[in-house]
Amino acid sequence: MSIIALFNAAKEYFEARRTHQMFRQLDDHYLKDIGFYRENGQIRPLSGKNDLESPSHEKTPMPPGEQPSDG
Repeated sequence: MSIIALFNAAKEYFEARRTHQMFRQLDDHYLKDIGFYRENGQIRPLSGKNDLESPSHEKTPMPPGEQPSDG
């Protein structure tokens, strides 16, 4: 791993940690105003399946019938 990649990983970690701390301090009413809710101690978005604590970077494949055509 290069030193630049290491610094970028550290930067992302500390930014995510700071964001999580800020979200944990918010009241449930404020969380709802910005599109999140608290469930079992985790902050989750109102729409979608991902939660703030464990972001998923994987892409879901699009079904063949819904893929855009090139023609």
